[in-house]
Amino acid sequence: MKAAPGAPEAGARQVALVLRIGGGLGAALVLAGLAVSFAESGGGWLHGSGVDPLGGDATMRLSDLIGGLRHGRAGAIVLLGAIVLAATPAAGVVTAGYTWLRARRAWLAGVAVVVLLLLVLAAALGATE
Repeated sequence: MKAAPGAPEAGARQVALVLRIGGGLGAALVLAGLAVSFAESGGGWLHGSGVDPLGGDATMRLSDLIGGLRHGRAGAIVLLGAIVLAATPAAGVVTAGYTWLRARRAWLAGVAVVVLLLLVLAAALGATE
């Protein structure tokens, strides 16, 4: 089924929605983490007092994320926001690939799979450093 001339590409709205939700949620989590840090430190880091806004949590490991979130640590909230922001483009590619597959555009779905594999490879290579 071909789209009419001038009609939006198959899946464009779904991809845009995924990217909007992921970007908004990630940004909201980062801002919430900074707000928690501000509440905990009394805003001392805003006045150049040398206070780290995320405290010792800034170098948190992924394995500490659940415990940090359970205890409301600012660093854990910011880390979760960063994870959501980093995963959002991959979610957009998955959504595009799925909608292209449903629209019987197998070659575009194949391109989405290749892009997703490249994102996974880049993440794996970046994690080794």
